[in-house]
Amino acid sequence: MASEAAVEAVGGAVGSVIALAATYPLAIVSTWQALEHSQGLELASPELRKKYAFLPSPLRELCIYSESRGWRSLFAGLRPCLAATAISQAVYFYLYSALRQGIVAHKHAVAAARLKARGASAAAVASAAATAAAASRSEAIGVAGSLVVAGLAGCGNVLVTTPVWVVATQLQALQRHPDPAVRQRSAWQVTAQVYKEGGLAGFWKGVLPSLVMVANPTLQYILYEWLTARLLEMRTAAAAASGGSRPGGKGGHPRGRPGPPKLSTGDVFLLTALAKLGATLVTYPMLLIKSRLQAMNSSTAREARYSGVLDAVVAILRREGLAAFFKGMRLKMLQTVLAAALLMAIKEQVYLSTKALIGQAALAAPVPVSVSAAAAPELATAKAG
Repeated sequence: MASEAAVEAVGGAVGSVIALAATYPLAIVSTWQALEHSQGLELASPELRKKYAFLPSPLRELCIYSESRGWRSLFAGLRPCLAATAISQAVYFYLYSALRQGIVAHKHAVAAARLKARGASAAAVASAAATAAAASRSEAIGVAGSLVVAGLAGCGNVLVTTPVWVVATQLQALQRHPDPAVRQRSAWQVTAQVYKEGGLAGFWKGVLPSLVMVANPTLQYILYEWLTARLLEMRTAAAAASGGSRPGGKGGHPRGRPGPPKLSTGDVFLLTALAKLGATLVTYPMLLIKSRLQAMNSSTAREARYSGVLDAVVAILRREGLAAFFKGMRLKMLQTVLAAALLMAIKEQVYLSTKALIGQAALAAPVPVSVSAAAAPELATAKAG
């Protein structure tokens, strides 16, 4: 039977691919804005500027690129980005789930040892172990546990997937080049160029700011778990306050008691969007530096070449000012919040469906009557992790 971590990895990969594909034009335009080293768009003629002057900046650039170079330019580098996203999210969610389960298992192993030391019966110990296994996905591990788990998972993810992101970012950056032949380079051609100019080390350009960016999912998950805990507490308190006055509430028939509070798909979407919003606000300047370092090559303008993170920070401050660290942030915020919320909502549905299918296959009933339907309510009580 597939492990919890494997199911989480599949859900994360599927959700991330769908979420990125749905928001990719926003992602690529935000990257172009982050790579902008001068005022205005080089390709924007006065006529185009005037035509779309009434639109806000992100949408104006989207329309200018679409009209001047065709809508296909808004999907340049989509395939390597989808591959990078699927690998990245699968690795991240697998590591996050496996590490999280390890912490929960250790905590309950200690609790079981204490029960045995106190002379508890074998049945009581087994019951506690079964309860722990059922709640392993939804059980809170605290802020410190979330910080450690998300940080370790993020570092492993960055080290594995940075080469793919370097190629994907350079493909996106090439769409700003005036030469059509350069804009049409394939992923393999870009890969060869990266190796020719920087060797194997060239595929890990921007790895330092990427490791710092691990703070983004770390902050996101801490905020998500905190917001989720507060929401469930509020709903539990509301259910307890209203349940006691109902005929089927406290003291009534067990079937009339309200069940534990659950997170709907809409709840997951909203909570993830809020968590991602807060995390992105804090970490965006490092995201911009990472994008510029990964997009850098021999054909990059001289003012866009940096020897490292510190040189990039100093050069951007000197040439472009403090505001440059937030170029493209508005569009990136919109894209990343939508993508993250879609990812978590889709991942949750994939997780529930996969677990239901696994449970159905394990039972192998001759007449599969509502096996998944019976499993769904129990699975739906799990909190998205």
